[in-house]
Amino acid sequence: MGTNHRRGDSNIMIKRILIADDQLATREALTKHAARLGYEVVAVANGVELLTIASEERFDAVITDLIMPDLNGVAATEIMKLQGHTTPVIALTGLSPQDIGLFEDKFTKVYHKPIEIKELFEHLDSLLKNIK
Repeated sequence: MGTNHRRGDSNIMIKRILIADDQLATREALTKHAARLGYEVVAVANGVELLTIASEERFDAVITDLIMPDLNGVAATEIMKLQGHTTPVIALTGLSPQDIGLFEDKFTKVYHKPIEIKELFEHLDSLLKNIK
């Protein structure tokens, strides 16, 4: 689903990811790391913005915080799935493993904060490598 961009003589598929986190520092760190790895990134601050952008544009993956103002990442993910989105969603949380047990299966993977950015993007790369 990535975007075709022409670099030199080869077509390179640029993967697009949507990042939703209410903490500016987390959003910026994830965005900068993703951009360095060649991802095209759109970053938003809450679940309402996540749903708005996800309904207007196509993404190869979503990375969302679970606890955000206005609409949390769990509810936003459930609404996306009800709308027919099949985009993989990776969750980030400061909640304990016991607290996320009820909704962990809604996500491709859940990372507990503080996250290891390198590990997150290794997983994302692996997840997206077969998407055309």
